[in-house]
Amino acid sequence: MKLSDLSPLMTRRQDGGLSFARFRADPSLVSPQWPDDVLEQFLFDHGDNAAFVHDYGGTKDCAAVRAVRP
Repeated sequence: MKLSDLSPLMTRRQDGGLSFARFRADPSLVSPQWPDDVLEQFLFDHGDNAAFVHDYGGTKDCAAVRAVRP
């Protein structure tokens, strides 16, 4: 899964049609198995930001990105 694969989901979020709970429940977000705080901060808050997409759009497999906990 690439960040660009989530563009339909990001469009729905942009339109204000998704709360974080509904965003989190989307089947396309099952694969990464990221903690909710990472999903919220990384994708829900910034996933449609042009600069963010430019910087991270080349990530070939978002599911391979893992959160590091202290």
